[in-house]
Amino acid sequence: MRPASLLLTLSVLAMPASADPLQIQGTTGYAGEYELSGSVSEQDLNGKKEFSGPLTARHIGLCTRDGPKESIGEIRLELTQSSRISATLDFEGSKCTYKGLLSESYHGFMDCGGEGSLPLRLWTK
Repeated sequence: MRPASLLLTLSVLAMPASADPLQIQGTTGYAGEYELSGSVSEQDLNGKKEFSGPLTARHIGLCTRDGPKESIGEIRLELTQSSRISATLDFEGSKCTYKGLLSESYHGFMDCGGEGSLPLRLWTK
């Protein structure tokens, strides 16, 4: 009976574990007036690990009337080196790209094409 239980245990350990989603936080805007939050799940695409999921941008600036305005978009990011990422943020048809660090203390810029570039900080919670 022992060999059967050992085989069962080994087969359970050999099964790939599903990764928990990463909780993404961040800020954008010249005065940090937008708060970003979302949850991304890992996908393996052609040997590259990519994370994607919904991202909410919430306007928290002083000039907000009638409560904060929220927009829901999508983020796709790829970890390129330890905490370096390459990301695409898509909100209401506007796509922005970002290459930088996934760190609360790192201040980078996302390129939004004809709309210019905006300061961005992204980190995991």
